[in-house]
Amino acid sequence: MSTNTKDRASRLLKTELEAVAARLHAEAEMPKAGVVSGDFLDVAQSVEQQELALLSASRLAQRARRLQVALSRVSDGEYGVCSECGAAIPPKRLLAVPDATTCVSCQEHLEHMGLASLSC
Repeated sequence: MSTNTKDRASRLLKTELEAVAARLHAEAEMPKAGVVSGDFLDVAQSVEQQELALLSASRLAQRARRLQVALSRVSDGEYGVCSECGAAIPPKRLLAVPDATTCVSCQEHLEHMGLASLSC
């Protein structure tokens, strides 16, 4: 990977990571709705909203971890190389999924085998 491409990838990943961190920070500062009184539906709706917020935060945290791994791969010279087969990951895939660690073929194989969560 050329220095120019490496720099662009690093900037893109850092921008993505900053956006994810900002969303996590904003969600953490939102006041949590606590239903002290109310009917069953109010309590159920509040619990549902809290569960959705936790799920969103969990997904954002996972995305942040994947972006950090991708940044490490850039500095190690492994970014853009499939972790499964060693082939180059197409630039269009990296543009669409900057934290991708597998080529399309290997990703499809992993999804077929039920192991997709291990690679992305």
